[in-house]
Amino acid sequence: MKILFWILAIVSIPVALFVSVVCYMSYGLGLTGTGIGEVVCMVGMLAAVVCVVCMVLGIHRLRKGSGKKAIVFVLASLAYCGIIIGGIFLDDAVDTAQLKKSIAERNAQLYGEGWDAPPAIEGIPALYQEVLNKYYAVIRDQWPAERLMDLGAVSMAGYYGDAPLDNIGFVLMDLNGDTLDELVIGAVAQAEQQGNAVFCIYSDPQNPSYVINGVEGKLYYLHPGEVDGTYEAEIVGQHSAWVIETAERENTFDFNLKEGAMDPARRMTLDLIPFSSYK
Repeated sequence: MKILFWILAIVSIPVALFVSVVCYMSYGLGLTGTGIGEVVCMVGMLAAVVCVVCMVLGIHRLRKGSGKKAIVFVLASLAYCGIIIGGIFLDDAVDTAQLKKSIAERNAQLYGEGWDAPPAIEGIPALYQEVLNKYYAVIRDQWPAERLMDLGAVSMAGYYGDAPLDNIGFVLMDLNGDTLDELVIGAVAQAEQQGNAVFCIYSDPQNPSYVINGVEGKLYYLHPGEVDGTYEAEIVGQHSAWVIETAERENTFDFNLKEGAMDPARRMTLDLIPFSSYK
């Protein structure tokens, strides 16, 4: 019994330390999800059992007045704490791995199997890039108009052409003067065209949502406003336009309807980036 007691005491310490270190490495180096997590859990459970046995025996020896043997209780307790700490790292690592897996599954569902999102592009807010990722996949797969309602860009389906990723693009520009760029999705202007047809405009890079959209198949052209630095969005076929107001604070986007025919000669040609250059 004494021999078993000391073997358990000696073995439990390095095993517990090993588990803690491997758990930490799994978390820090992103090794979870490759089978290491499962192995660590099995080893950790075994080490925990060993440590608990040592603690029980240590308490028993302490009650018998064996102070020398009671040190095993302290060592086993430290070992068990090591396993608990390692388990915390492992739990966080498993959560991180599950989150990455769910994101990958969502991307596969939204964008198609084998989707590899473009790397972060300097100057484009991260949440705008999420919007652009969606558009890239939709344009690549040439979704029909009835599937474009949620994007607010139903009219976009008529502009795919033979090279949709070349024919449709985006640009960031501050349309309302609040120092935060809006995201404009539109058709890349051809040589014979005046201006760019705009399908949708998103605002607020912290929480993107479309503020001017083509849900009902509407199409727009941007015009310079009557006041320098302002813009108007011509509503094609309706002899009217949205006059974009100058914002008094960040993350606000207001506009008013202006009746009357718009001059096609004033349609702006935007420096759109084709989606073929996005990825």
